[in-house]
Amino acid sequence: MKISVVIPTHNEEKRIANCLEALEKNTRKPGEIILVDGGSEDQTVQKASSLGVKVINNPRQHAAAGRNIGIEAAEGEIIAFTDADCLPETTWIESIHQAFQDKALDGLGGRVEPADPENEYEAFWGMLSLRIIMSFGEEAYVVNRKTLNQGLITANCAYRKELLQKLKGFDEWFANHAEDIDLTWRALEYGARLTYVPSVRVKAHSPTSLEGIKEKSFRNGYASSKLRKRYGSFFNVDPAIYRELLKHMKGSLRGEQYANLYVLELLHFLKGKYYGSLKTGVINL
Repeated sequence: MKISVVIPTHNEEKRIANCLEALEKNTRKPGEIILVDGGSEDQTVQKASSLGVKVINNPRQHAAAGRNIGIEAAEGEIIAFTDADCLPETTWIESIHQAFQDKALDGLGGRVEPADPENEYEAFWGMLSLRIIMSFGEEAYVVNRKTLNQGLITANCAYRKELLQKLKGFDEWFANHAEDIDLTWRALEYGARLTYVPSVRVKAHSPTSLEGIKEKSFRNGYASSKLRKRYGSFFNVDPAIYRELLKHMKGSLRGEQYANLYVLELLHFLKGKYYGSLKTGVINL
């Protein structure tokens, strides 16, 4: 069973070598590694090429297109996805291979843990995104509900190429905004058998600056509106977000740890939701 690893990139010179070296240290080697680059202006391509990785150009630049290009080029029966800022554990490929010995399995998602943080911004985002917004337990389960928490996120997932072809890959309308969640939900609608396998593990780096947190939060808000457009009702209001914002604004006045960052994150998340509402034609508040 050949496992192809697809990694979309754009200006990832800081992390890409560590990601590729982690794959090289795996107890079972991937059949191939395909890096699909969206026009990097730094040394991403040069670093990947020096490590013997196949590099393909992604003229549309966004992640959904990059992964689709990787799917088309991949020779493996199984296609595993991770990101350039992730560190797959040494048993990552072996665990994926073992899971797909079940011939009825169509796709899986694995456990994503925060990598060692570089600063307080990365520590905050790793805690928020991987332990609060998403949660990755130690027990395996069948993925059977269209919820955010059961989505197979592309930092750590794998599918049979046959299924990906039947689903026509990632929907490029989503671009960089919840394209992986959409793929999971479409796979479920198709009747695919998906599981969460906690032994398939990666560690993921997070934004290390305020600008990075703002960008990620905005993208998450925009993604919320895109998912609402495709799967939800025209009108949606989530009072919990505003309660959280008020709580952390009060916490900021009391000097609570990370309160200011929570406020910043929530404001930019809401900004993304409002922008996404205008762009997609829904009311998602």
